[in-house]
Amino acid sequence: MSVLAQGTHIFILDDTGETPEVVRIECATSFSPGGDPADQIEDTCLEHNERSYRSGLRTPGQASMGLNADPKYDSHLQLYGLSRMNPNPIISWAVGWSDGKAVPNFGYGVDSVTVSEGGSDYSESTTTVEFSAPEDSDGKVATGVATVVGGVVTEITITDPGSGYSAAPTVTVNDSGTGTGATATASLESRPSFVFPDTRTWFTFQGYVSDFPFDFAQNTVVTTEVSIQRSGDSNWIKKAAS
Repeated sequence: MSVLAQGTHIFILDDTGETPEVVRIECATSFSPGGDPADQIEDTCLEHNERSYRSGLRTPGQASMGLNADPKYDSHLQLYGLSRMNPNPIISWAVGWSDGKAVPNFGYGVDSVTVSEGGSDYSESTTTVEFSAPEDSDGKVATGVATVVGGVVTEITITDPGSGYSAAPTVTVNDSGTGTGATATASLESRPSFVFPDTRTWFTFQGYVSDFPFDFAQNTVVTTEVSIQRSGDSNWIKKAAS
């Protein structure tokens, strides 16, 4: 079954100020997130009569968003301000599809874990690391694995930073064997990320606002076609089955 474009919402996660905030862009008239095609790497031998290629790095393109520009909308002024910053900050973008009405939140993932006490009598085969749940119910619990040397926990490596934390989680080192005494503390990432409710489909990427040009024409409203230079990959998140 097809999905209507009407009912789509565009959000940004602006963390350029003192307090990060999720902002819904009002009165968007169109949005094209662009693509990121893989570059061509030529792989042709001299004896060949036709060129052959391999897939190279992906090159993110430009996204564009049409707006009926209106200074009464704070989100329009905010986008214009982002376009004038030097250098332009890379921020997170999210497209909420029309199959839901939920609004994203933001939080932090776990960046690193510092082992305070290594304990004794641990074994890697029986040792597990447990993180407390994030404050945001839509967030994801972080995961990690312990490195054990001579019965002592020497390092904890993050395997999934999780999401939705507003404070560093509690880290518990468990051992189904005889290991005891290991303690550790977690530190959060420096930049926040979106936390998405699963009651809506999402498309997300990162990019900076490269231009916010106005268009004044006769017998029409003032418009703009915002240019967004994408950076890095994208993610298409399917709505959970109801």
